[in-house]
Amino acid sequence: MTAPAHLDAIAGRFALAGPIIWVEALPGGHINDSYRVTARAKDGSEVDYLLQHMNPRVFPDPVRVMENIAYVTRHLEGHRRARHTRRDTLTLIPTTSGGAWMEDAARSCWRMYAYHTRTHVAAEAAQPRDAYEAANAFGEFIRLLVDYDGPPLHETIAGFHDTAARLRQLDDAVEADLLGRAQNARDEIAEIRAARELADVLPPLIASGEVPRRIAHNDAKISNVLLDDATGEACCVVDLDTVMPGSLLHDFGDMVRSMTSPTAEDEVDLALVAVRPDLFEAVARGFLQGAGPIITPAERANLVFAGRLITLEQAARFLTDYLEGDRYYHDTRGDQNLRRARTQLCLFSTLNARERELQDIVDGLSA
Repeated sequence: MTAPAHLDAIAGRFALAGPIIWVEALPGGHINDSYRVTARAKDGSEVDYLLQHMNPRVFPDPVRVMENIAYVTRHLEGHRRARHTRRDTLTLIPTTSGGAWMEDAARSCWRMYAYHTRTHVAAEAAQPRDAYEAANAFGEFIRLLVDYDGPPLHETIAGFHDTAARLRQLDDAVEADLLGRAQNARDEIAEIRAARELADVLPPLIASGEVPRRIAHNDAKISNVLLDDATGEACCVVDLDTVMPGSLLHDFGDMVRSMTSPTAEDEVDLALVAVRPDLFEAVARGFLQGAGPIITPAERANLVFAGRLITLEQAARFLTDYLEGDRYYHDTRGDQNLRRARTQLCLFSTLNARERELQDIVDGLSA
């Protein structure tokens, strides 16, 4: 297969094992465009790489993103070499000039990673084992970064998990209603606004230090973990663009949001969307075991709440993007972000209804 000329030229700017055989687009992903690059090594074998084009609308300062990734992967690689973990970490492939990324003529940022063969990502947790493995990997990821002592990490997206700010952005989008879409989402807007007091719970806990600020992934959904094709074990945490200081509660909340209902993020049949206690138990058990002793009593006490909060926050983000013309998340249908918001709100409702049951599950797990 012959690569499109511009992709072939871009991939050729990286230090590959040999000449490029082909480049193919990879499906999925809301933000960045990804491609599999295959090169021919000197011994005749084929070597695969992951080429990514960073979305400039989402990451207007890619230098800060790439510096964070370089710092974090270097630290995690140190833990892997010391055999503190059996998992891999992402490996940046340098450019032919030795840089960690490159810019094209339009000043867009491109980067390349070593490709993890015989792995896959799951769009949702089909079984508790999937949820456990992904959550365990994220818990370990945060634990291994507790002793990070490199340069301070940048805030790659300001206020990424500032739920109050996300709700204000929704208010602004509703008021502006640039595309006349607000009328299609009246019920969803009202439901989110009715729960806005949840946004005031975590900030004072974090400000006081009762809930520590940690280096977190900040986008801890199941599709950001590579699973081994043969064993189903979690091999590597990926998509490190939002790794920065935050709270592990934000990560756990995103795990609850993305792993406890075995449905698509834009599920049409909302009757299928509901938190499954067995999946929640797998997420909580995997995360607690992966993070181990670093979790404080205040963090543990707010795990269930975090699931509710981040699900609400994500509903607001999807709905804001729908009202603003789908500028952040890829949309292939015209109303996909509205559907995504509805799915989040349906899950939010079931998390609220089963809050006591879910808390009992957490309380019953060993520390």
